[in-house]
Amino acid sequence: MLVRKKNLVSKILITLFLVTHFIPNFGSIDRIGNQWFYLSIISLISLIYLFYENELGQRVRVLFSDKGIMFYSIFIIWALFSILYSLNNTEALVTFNQYFTVFATLIFVRLLLLNIPNGIEFILKLFLVILIIEVAYSIYPILIDIESNNLSFRAMKYSGLASNINITSFSLLYKTPILLYFLTKETKFPVKFALSTLFFMILLIISILGSRASFLGVILIYSSYLMYLFFIKKNITFKVKHFIIVLTTLLITLLSNYFLAEKNTNVFSRASTISINTQDGSVNQRIRYYKQGLNHFLNNPLIGVGIGNWKLKSIDYDKNDINGFIVPYHAHNDLVQLLTELGILGALTYLLFIYFSVKKLFISQIFKNKINYLLLGSLSIYFLDSLLNFPIARPISQLFLVGLIGLISLHSNKAYD
Repeated sequence: MLVRKKNLVSKILITLFLVTHFIPNFGSIDRIGNQWFYLSIISLISLIYLFYENELGQRVRVLFSDKGIMFYSIFIIWALFSILYSLNNTEALVTFNQYFTVFATLIFVRLLLLNIPNGIEFILKLFLVILIIEVAYSIYPILIDIESNNLSFRAMKYSGLASNINITSFSLLYKTPILLYFLTKETKFPVKFALSTLFFMILLIISILGSRASFLGVILIYSSYLMYLFFIKKNITFKVKHFIIVLTTLLITLLSNYFLAEKNTNVFSRASTISINTQDGSVNQRIRYYKQGLNHFLNNPLIGVGIGNWKLKSIDYDKNDINGFIVPYHAHNDLVQLLTELGILGALTYLLFIYFSVKKLFISQIFKNKINYLLLGSLSIYFLDSLLNFPIARPISQLFLVGLIGLISLHSNKAYD
């Protein structure tokens, strides 16, 4: 009875963590403020629950012997120290609280997963359910507008729970490899058809939202799925059949987009502008931000300007190019942002945290069914997002990373069928 209760409570708490972006904004201008506050409350509840659990101290000691957690701890300590020399201590404290909240969430999720015998299956299914809900929020207004012949491409009303085109696109892409895993594993035709339809909806949403970076993410998904099909122990007919299903879904999506969209907004037109040499303003803006951040780091390589303070310092670099009230709030690259704010030590410890947390996917056969190749696809999409945007500042993105790292670490010493 006690084991069953711990299992249930742990599942509830993990679910409450990973559905943070579902909470309403309660009329606030910045919805992520509510999300950080909500995460803090769930973290406190988890701490109280785990405090009364037997052998908690031993579990925490084992957890902190993990190299990934160790380097993450160093990163958090360095970020805390940077508050002392930050340009604006208040802004540094606010941002540090967000980083520490993610750190605490990762600790709690990993500890709670130890109470769940079927933790891998639980996390995978939870991500799939979250994906279905996210798709429903975006596809419903799209279908309504298609029916009324009023479809608008790149419209914010289709961005669903995230209220941002890029964030929604990448949030869907993060979890799509997990959907493909269930699609390949499923044997019942009705369920397989439903999962294929869900995949089509994801691709349709992404094509209508028109985030060019997400088009690159789709390529990464197909690449990881090819690797997965190549290495799983199935006959060639099984592999070809499932790749044709997935490829056909993509072709149907492209045709649907072509006939629904205007000439300058369809996926082919948007994809053709993916180039470093393009005259597109958003691309040039990002490149400018990267150069400014790297120049500052090269001139200040050791300590940076303090956690959360690049948004202030960057104004000095971008003041001649600022248009209206648009200021470089983020560097649009997580690594560049960390280099400018925390210097080489901060960026290096964070990279080592990521490296040691996910290297099991590369050096061992964690899962007998080769799902690690699909998880590698999810990680690749996250890294693409971090190179072009700023998922480190978004609860929706950080919570996916937390869940994924928890999933990877849960069975580092045993396989999953």
